[in-house]
Amino acid sequence: MAAYEAFGIMIANPHVVTLEDGSRYKRVDADQLSFKHEVDPLGLLNPGKMRSFAPRLPGAQQ
Repeated sequence: MAAYEAFGIMIANPHVVTLEDGSRYKRVDADQLSFKHEVDPLGLLNPGKMRSFAPRLPGAQQ
């Protein structure tokens, strides 16, 4: 992997539990977080995969 990174090619680590741990910056982009809230507001899909995601409870204001 170091050979690729020497040429500026960034590689995400697929051998981690959460998206944040596989990211170079140890956080998810706002776009990813926003999309997760849009398509899975209750956090039912892949629970725990995105540490920074907090499910929206039914009836809670958005």
